[in-house]
Amino acid sequence: MCANVDLRGKQFANLDPYESNPGMAKVELGVRPTTITAAVTSRLRDEILGGRLAPGSRLRQAHVAETYGVSTTPVREAFAALEREGLIESNAHRGVIVFEPSGIDLREFYEIRIPLEALATEQAAANLNDRDLERMRAQLARLEAANAKGDWKLSSEINDEFHLTIYEAARRPRLARLIVELRASSRAYIAIFPKLVDRLAAAEHEHDMIFEACLARKPKQAAQAMVTHLQHTVEVVAASLGDGSSE
Repeated sequence: MCANVDLRGKQFANLDPYESNPGMAKVELGVRPTTITAAVTSRLRDEILGGRLAPGSRLRQAHVAETYGVSTTPVREAFAALEREGLIESNAHRGVIVFEPSGIDLREFYEIRIPLEALATEQAAANLNDRDLERMRAQLARLEAANAKGDWKLSSEINDEFHLTIYEAARRPRLARLIVELRASSRAYIAIFPKLVDRLAAAEHEHDMIFEACLARKPKQAAQAMVTHLQHTVEVVAASLGDGSSE
């Protein structure tokens, strides 16, 4: 049974709509959205990824609008954006529901993502300049510090920064856009990952291997390091969902 969600007290005065994810809204909607719509989308996204809106929870448009102190129009637009991200889903019988992750769906995402991200990494390894490499080095240091503090929201953001620095250096805009969209659709699953603390040290080591291959300008090695990292991630997260065993 779905839980009805109490969102009371979460008003939207003085919100920065791009605070939690500055680039994502532009990718989702194709144009810069209105401030209110972006703010509603951002806050609902944070509630879902932070676990405050549990998987399977039912979201009522009128209730969210009343609680947030906005009209139903930005709420409806926010629902549409979050459904494109895969964070909520519409059901004819149950209404709008917070997405419930499954190992099968996760594996499908990664079956598509892995070859694309490996290709982008291989292309990027030959293009990364000294500034890119220094940025990546700094990102890995910040990521390790965020993990040590248990700041999972910051950890997720820095992880995205690290990966996107690589993919943008591939200089393949269509490829980068596909990867961004697929990573956004996987977000409900990856929110689980940082909480699997036993896995963090291995993930940090894998990031180091990706960086070292890029630093050495070894495209094939960098691509393989990315494949290894993504394969390990999907196995761990799928197993944590309870239905991630291989066929």
